[in-house]
Amino acid sequence: MKYMNFSVAITLICVTFSSQSWAVTWVNKNVAQSTSMAKNHYVSMLVDHEFGDKNYQAYLCRENDRSDGLTNVGKAIVRKGQPLSTAACYIPWDGKEYKRTENFDLLDARPGFKWVFPQQSGQTNYFSNGSAYDIHLDSYSFGPDRIGSPIFACMDGRTGTLGKLLYTQIGSDLIGKCYVPMGGREHVVVYPNYAKLVPGPTHP
Repeated sequence: MKYMNFSVAITLICVTFSSQSWAVTWVNKNVAQSTSMAKNHYVSMLVDHEFGDKNYQAYLCRENDRSDGLTNVGKAIVRKGQPLSTAACYIPWDGKEYKRTENFDLLDARPGFKWVFPQQSGQTNYFSNGSAYDIHLDSYSFGPDRIGSPIFACMDGRTGTLGKLLYTQIGSDLIGKCYVPMGGREHVVVYPNYAKLVPGPTHP
């Protein structure tokens, strides 16, 4: 039975990684122009503040100059009223926060998306009841990371900071952790204190 549970868990994460039904693209930050869907080079604003500061807006970013085929995902911050070309991308990696001002892309998620927390009232439950993992087949993966696992987008429910969601196999369970960059460090947010980015009709 234990072996069967382990196999099911591995199958789930493989299916999730290959399930790309959500149409998204990435736009180079120097090309990105607008958060209006009616305009070219649209990118998706995911949070309208940075750690509660309404003078800033947050986007999802990824490195675009890696030669090893891997992906790293973080948050891009832009001061309100400033062009998207002024964005800086902050990557959580190995316990630290790395700032990039060039060679990264911003996320364009269409037709829409929504943030889902565990047991959110009136929403489809994208989290496993009573469990410490929350795999869902409709989530979009941005991987692979350095060990070949899919990367998902998450948000710290306490600070509103964007980050990357990774899963670790522990026994027969897939344990999700949200890694967010803040204050020069990589912070780990555990279930159920983070939200997942999933396809949805509602745009923030």
